[in-house]
Amino acid sequence: MTEPAHERRNPTRQLVVLAALIPLGYLCIRTVRFTNDLLNLAFLCAFFLIPFLAVGPVRRLRRWSKVFSTIALVPLLAFSSLGLLAMATCDVPAAVGHRELSRELSTVRLGLYSVHLLWQETAGGAVGPHGVGLEQRMFIVPGLYLVKHLDYFEGAYEGSLTVEGVDKIRLYIPKTTFHQEINRVYLLKRRVYFR
Repeated sequence: MTEPAHERRNPTRQLVVLAALIPLGYLCIRTVRFTNDLLNLAFLCAFFLIPFLAVGPVRRLRRWSKVFSTIALVPLLAFSSLGLLAMATCDVPAAVGHRELSRELSTVRLGLYSVHLLWQETAGGAVGPHGVGLEQRMFIVPGLYLVKHLDYFEGAYEGSLTVEGVDKIRLYIPKTTFHQEINRVYLLKRRVYFR
């Protein structure tokens, strides 16, 4: 009698692959963005679904391996469930309703990259960002770019960027829109993460 195909697969190998996908997915969420918000949302949803793919392989493990793997998997499943619930209640309705959660305040293009000053708000109400973020972006392919977060100012809602020199920009946030005046110069890397 032959075993079904899903039982012949090595569950340990599948779990190693899934365990490698989790930090890789997290790294991609932090550093890679699509120009389309729905694609970013779909990618985040796929990231939260990775631990659920481990349930089948964990069930096929033997004795103590199964116990230890289950103990490690339960917190990941809880975290992923909370993330999916937050997306379903906040992010998905905001995306479907085309609610403005971020707006470009200022953009500076310098060679291979650009620097963006963005007003950002969360779809989750009081929890999450409500301020101005500064990020550096580098184009990869049409619709996809690398992003590096440079700074964030909670509570601010206006600001401007100016070129200060080679690979330098100046950020200005007036005191009228924030509890203190911000006037800083940032030194940037030409390839966002690499020199």
